[in-house]
Amino acid sequence: MSEKFQHPEFNGHLTQNGSTLNTSNKISADKPETVERGEWVNKWEFILSCIGLSVGLGNVWRFPYLAYEHGGAAFLIAYIILQFLVGKPMYFLELVLGQYSGKGPTALWALNPSAKGIGIAQALISIVVAIYYNVIMAYTLYYMFASMQTTLPWTVCKEEWKQFGCVEKTTKALKYCDPDKNITEDCRCTLNATIDMYPFVNCTNVTYTGNPTPVAELYFYKEVIQKADNIYPKDVGNPLWKLALCLLLSWIVVIVCLIKGIKSSGKVVYFTATFPYVILLILLVRGATLDGAIEGVKYFIIPKWENLLNLKVWVAAAGQMFFSLSVSFGGIIMYGSYNKFTNKVYGDALLIASMDLITSVIAGFVIFTTFGGMAKVLGVEVQDVAKGGYGMAFVAYPEALSNLPPPQLWSILFFFMLFTLGLDSEFALLETTITCIQDEFPRLRKYKSHLCIGFGAACYLIALSCVTPAGDYIVTILDSYGADFSVLFVAACECVAVFWVYGIRRFVKDVTYMLGRPPSPSWYWAFCWAFCAPVLIALLFVYRMVEYSAPMINKDNAYPQFAQNIGWAITAFVMCPIPLMFLYKLLFQANGTLWQRLVTITTPTSEWGPNDGSMKQGLQMDYIANNGRHAYDNPAVVLSADDKVNGYETIVPDEENHKF
Repeated sequence: MSEKFQHPEFNGHLTQNGSTLNTSNKISADKPETVERGEWVNKWEFILSCIGLSVGLGNVWRFPYLAYEHGGAAFLIAYIILQFLVGKPMYFLELVLGQYSGKGPTALWALNPSAKGIGIAQALISIVVAIYYNVIMAYTLYYMFASMQTTLPWTVCKEEWKQFGCVEKTTKALKYCDPDKNITEDCRCTLNATIDMYPFVNCTNVTYTGNPTPVAELYFYKEVIQKADNIYPKDVGNPLWKLALCLLLSWIVVIVCLIKGIKSSGKVVYFTATFPYVILLILLVRGATLDGAIEGVKYFIIPKWENLLNLKVWVAAAGQMFFSLSVSFGGIIMYGSYNKFTNKVYGDALLIASMDLITSVIAGFVIFTTFGGMAKVLGVEVQDVAKGGYGMAFVAYPEALSNLPPPQLWSILFFFMLFTLGLDSEFALLETTITCIQDEFPRLRKYKSHLCIGFGAACYLIALSCVTPAGDYIVTILDSYGADFSVLFVAACECVAVFWVYGIRRFVKDVTYMLGRPPSPSWYWAFCWAFCAPVLIALLFVYRMVEYSAPMINKDNAYPQFAQNIGWAITAFVMCPIPLMFLYKLLFQANGTLWQRLVTITTPTSEWGPNDGSMKQGLQMDYIANNGRHAYDNPAVVLSADDKVNGYETIVPDEENHKF
């Protein structure tokens, strides 16, 4: 007796005495009633949410400066190569895992129970990042509101800032005049007439003392975050009320948008994922019309080919590629798990990864065309105005925008764009943790709003320490220790657990079953999954550990040892679930010899299988044990002897019509 099965809608029916048995009723009757996980309303909500997750603040302030600092187009070439060898394969892997299983980062490890700690680690990393990421979003709100003034506050020096060398426009630091050295160059007057009046000495009087410091830089560090001199407890102080209110507003926006999960956030991303591109294109056109824009572009794209031989360039490109795509944070798996099983995720993964690269390049042109025009106006070199990290978003670019009439408009648009860029990423970070909890405890799904509000309130209270005068140092600790090499460790473990333990052949067969055909070119995916991704990520992790250097308070002093110890404690907190869960499974959930225990805890459980309805039922039935419990074994279900006696028999698929 046989029945043909057509992919992807198999029907693992059982028959009793020649009649079909409806297994779905039997199963549903035994299950406790829970709220469904939900699905994306349409494909665009999924794609825009993924783009919003991958395209974040780092694309605007980190990628352009890294490209400039590491050889322009040489860095871009390294970035593209690594994205093809590691980025795209890892992104595709995580989307497939989520969509195939219909489970979040913790529940999907039914495919390899020993690795469940990976999902827990991803949830912990996501919540750590969510805490400090929203602080940066609070900065953008602060600047957006500050832009609604007649005079932009970062364009005027306060009296108390003059002692720090405050200048209202970026000025090239001049050395004091020396007749033996400064014959043709501009130099700083010494107030010694003999030297200043020396023939051919170009003496320039300055209004500042010490080295010149742009007012935009002083505004950020002295007014906005009021940065303390150190991170000792006596330096922490109380939360700054303006930043605390901006942080509260940011968390309220996040919670309101997530209150109903993807049903609500999926609607918001239509605006938050597309609006930044509108502003980026407007700023690009405006920047391209500035006199001197071409000089800025040259700094961004002209390659320094010798840099391709520099290992640090590849490490910087790998770090940017890895964290820009948000691989191994759990968000990609989480978003994929809400897809329909038949969604053509192959093209989605390639599109989203490509959009991340395109956005980074567009942002680079936006930043450096503006910097080129700014350098031309001020009479300095582009490198004198270019800064990285915070300096790019809150010091250099605000000063550049102040030169574009009307400056208030451009500033409001820019900082609102930054806020919307961060909002999408924040959605995914918080939703990842909540999804993990709901997958482990399905009954909590009906309390989605309570979880959102509870997590939001807790994260806000924790984040208040990040808006104190020492908050900048705390944010750096959370970023450096909670979401840097710890993510690389998680990613390396993820590759090993899937490709080397579960098996590359099994995984490819699962992908083939879900997509209807193997991913092509098959040699490329197999090579990247089996070798490139795990090996390169592991090497990158080892390099980062070997070359570890403590964060710096300033150019001369590293963080105090107690602060570094706190950082390592955070690292242990997010990484320890992986070995601890492995040992727990090995010691308490398996029997026999060491080898037998290892086989047991690395064998997929009965809960692992495709999220396509009828096939899922075959895997979940208590009275049926499928051969190996893998998707490609199903629905050729093997019954026990007792089941056969009771009149049940399997319907075995026609192998000719179901090849993998």
